Formats: sequence, structure tokens, C-alpha cells
Amino acid sequence: MNIVKVLNNNVVLSMNENHEDVIVLGNGIAFQKKYGDQIDDSKIERIFTQQIPELTARFQKMLSEIPMDFLEIAEKIILNAKLKLNHDFNDNLYISLMDHINFTIQRYREGMLIENRLLLETKVLYKDEFAAGKEAVELINTTFDVQLPEDEAAFIALHFVNASTGGSMQDTVQQTRIVQDTLTVIKNFFNMTFLEDSISYYRLVTHLKFFAQRITAKKIQGKAKEDVQLLEIVKLKYPDSYECVNRIVKYMNLEFGYSLTNEERLYLTIHIERIRETND
Repeated sequence: MNIVKVLNNNVVLSMNENHEDVIVLGNGIAFQKKYGDQIDDSKIERIFTQQIPELTARFQKMLSEIPMDFLEIAEKIILNAKLKLNHDFNDNLYISLMDHINFTIQRYREGMLIENRLLLETKVLYKDEFAAGKEAVELINTTFDVQLPEDEAAFIALHFVNASTGGSMQDTVQQTRIVQDTLTVIKNFFNMTFLEDSISYYRLVTHLKFFAQRITAKKIQGKAKEDVQLLEIVKLKYPDSYECVNRIVKYMNLEFGYSLTNEERLYLTIHIERIRETND
């Protein structure tokens, strides 16, 4: 590969064999180099292929301004998260995470740490991602000689969630709020405390996560093949759980302008009834 543009001593733009624009990183890879020069393969540490032009431009600007330390630690964090979560993340996570860590360290050194209002929700709803986030914070603290709080672990956890769902960070935050608010409606309706280690709770939360993704994506499920008869049976068999679902229906309509289908009401009623049985 040849150099198309030098961003700094460690980052260049090039083109791969498929004629795709790529960003090539390596310590000193562009030192005393210019347009058209051959890239030394032995110095290549990572190659990023960006399919979306605006992301490529953003990444180029970021890499030209942010020290290599932040990319290196982002790589270590993502590698650990891949192993811990058994997920494969796209290159966009490197962009968002590197930018986030750089900004966080700047805030810390200026005494301007931001409280994460979704800390508790993230710890409960995304336990594995939060655990990976805690390990990331430990690595950041050691590397940069800082003491970031666990709020930061929740921020990083949401980056993992966002990268695994393919949505935006705004969608991830909204989905987290939807899940937590729905759980709050259920908890208050029955005046109950969830057994968070139970299978029923896990199934309910998993269902709500996909439910929240449909709401933020404005996707309606199962409208053409709804089993109205089965819903009527469930409504009669589990009247209290169904009434709780009606509360959720009103909330979703009011807050997000989303109307639950009969199929969604059916499955939500069954999940709520299961968790009630677990708590009895």
C-alpha cells in the first residue's frame, strides 16, 4: 500500500487492494514520509476500513489530534470486552471509545467529572457490559494515573451495548430508560422487589430490551398475525398482570407515542405473570 495522505507521524490514509479508503496506524509509520511513498508493512499496527464517508472524515480528524496512547488503550479495552462478552465490534467503537476516553481524562484533570444518571440501571440491566466497563476503568486509572469513579464504567458499558446493537448512543440511552421505567411500573404496581438472579427476571429483562429496541426503531411486531383469541384467554387467566400491562401501554403511548400490539401485550403479560410467580 502507498500513502495517500499523512495525518501525523503515526497515521496515514491509503487504499487497499479493493480500492477502499483505509486508515493505517503504526508507531512512526509516516516519519519523513510523503504522498506516494510505500508503507512499511513491518510498522503497521492496525488498519481501519470505514464504509461511511462522514465517519472516515471524523476518524481522520480525531486521529490527527489525539495521542496514540488513547487508541492503544481503546484497543486493549475492546479486545478484553470481545473476550468477556463474546461480541465482535465494528471499527466505529474504536472511534467513539477513543474519543470518550480522551474527553474523560481531560474532564478529570480539569476537575469536571460528570455524574452518570443511568449508573444503577446500567449495573442492573447490563451486568456483563458493566463488569467489562469496570475492568476498562481499572486499566485507564493505571495507565493515566487517575481515579475515575464507577460512573465511568457505566458510560463505557453503554458504548459496548451501543456497538453490539448497531444503534446510536442516543438510542441506547433511551432503550435503557424504557426498560428501567417499565420495570418500575411493574414493581410499583405489585409493590414487589425483583429477584434479580432468577430466570424469570432475566427473561423479562431480555424481552424488554428487544421491546425497547423496537420502540426506538419505530418497528411494530406481529401486527398481521396477532392471536386475539389467545390474548383474551391470557387476559382472563392473568387479570392483574394484564392490568399492569395496560399501565405500561398508557405510559409508552404518552412518553413515546408508541402503541403496543396485541402480540406485545400477550407476551408482556406472560412474562410479568412468571416473575410474579417467582416472587410468591
